[in-house]
Amino acid sequence: MVLLARRTALTLPTPPTLCGLPFFGNFLDYHKDHLEVFWQGYKTLGPIFSLRLGPQQAVVLIGPEYHRFFFTQVDKILSMPEVYRFVIPMFGKVLNAIEDEDVRKKQLALLHSAFQGKKMQIHVEVMVREILAWLDSLGDSGTFELYEAFSAVGMKIAASAFMGQTIRQRISEFLPLYEDLARGMDFVLPPNLPLPRFRRRDRARQKLIELIQPVIAERQAYPERYDDFLQTIVAGKYLDKCLDTDEMIVGLALMTVFTAYITTSAQCCWSLIQLLQHPNYLSRVLDEQDSILHNDPKQINVESLNRLDRLGWALKETERMYPVMSHHARYNAQAYELDGYYIPQGWFTMICPAIAHRLPHVFSQAEIYDPERFAPRRAEEQKQEYSLVGFGAGLYRCPGASFGINEMKCILSLLLQRYNLELVKPNPGRDFEMGVMRPRFPCLVKYTRRAPVQTSFEIPIPELR
Repeated sequence: MVLLARRTALTLPTPPTLCGLPFFGNFLDYHKDHLEVFWQGYKTLGPIFSLRLGPQQAVVLIGPEYHRFFFTQVDKILSMPEVYRFVIPMFGKVLNAIEDEDVRKKQLALLHSAFQGKKMQIHVEVMVREILAWLDSLGDSGTFELYEAFSAVGMKIAASAFMGQTIRQRISEFLPLYEDLARGMDFVLPPNLPLPRFRRRDRARQKLIELIQPVIAERQAYPERYDDFLQTIVAGKYLDKCLDTDEMIVGLALMTVFTAYITTSAQCCWSLIQLLQHPNYLSRVLDEQDSILHNDPKQINVESLNRLDRLGWALKETERMYPVMSHHARYNAQAYELDGYYIPQGWFTMICPAIAHRLPHVFSQAEIYDPERFAPRRAEEQKQEYSLVGFGAGLYRCPGASFGINEMKCILSLLLQRYNLELVKPNPGRDFEMGVMRPRFPCLVKYTRRAPVQTSFEIPIPELR
């Protein structure tokens, strides 16, 4: 049971601290491979332990029994803006970096509105069109680097779906700039340190602003010409005043595209890797696709994607085993007590889904790839609340989760229906350089054409600029 701490810090101990270096504590190991640090802490100290990340102290809570506290106490005991300060040099003060809770929630609601109703079907049509264009460029056989390929098509999908055709036509300028932003993410180091990667981040942001500002200005001048996600954000300046400045409009638009492409691309990579590592389950996924989609891209829509149960379970299993956001953090606005420990104000509170999802008391045979654990007859994720939190949970759960799931289903369905695939290296390592857990570069995939496929998929492109 969690109680607000009313006793002094001397009454209860703080959680045991994982051994580290003088001054740096666990900071260097954390930056090298934070997941290994969390595993070491859990194995040696148990489900509650603390880290020293330079001058910053953090408590780590491992297991779904602590996830409820973590996700329900946001904006109460726990706070977000102090942790998300790294977003400010990337996108400005938007969304989770905003101190004003009311404005933050209004911006979140604005994002949710972009993924509701008929808009999702329009997004799916964009996904299919962009994926088919990529597949048509591959030819009958060859090799591609997995993350490069998925991130490129993911960026095109995000740009087309969210920003309109003007931005989509200049997408080759955006991708390297977004990569510089990603390499500049760091929620521990002060964001204004004169580090080379921070300088590249700042230059990238300025260039992105220069690219998108003229588009924003035209939409403000001629709002009647547009009806898409970006226009929703532009209109947000006048709806409930949740976007007070043009800088906030630009920042929220850029941040939405960034999070949509970088997280979905990495998660889709791991999903394909695991399917290729488990050919027996892959054959069942292919049988399901043949029976529902009939090897015809025109059959792909929101309804048919929802019927791809086996593929959906595979995506959940990869979310469980390889959550790309391997850990989450909040700032302690207040001190609190938990399981006999005193956790002071000013610390970070962190959870690690990448470990919690693999605990044997949460999921049976947790180290085994078994997508059918999510089938209705088993539904292991429902046996304990907050057991599967790869997309977050509660009020701040990823607003684009459904978009990301549909995008992954489209990519994997169209790719697997057209090609036989093989990993060049059967067991890719993991990399955290871009702020998410992705396969270590290079992760090469060989492909050969599986069967003739229908590629003409004519969907009228909305008149967007």
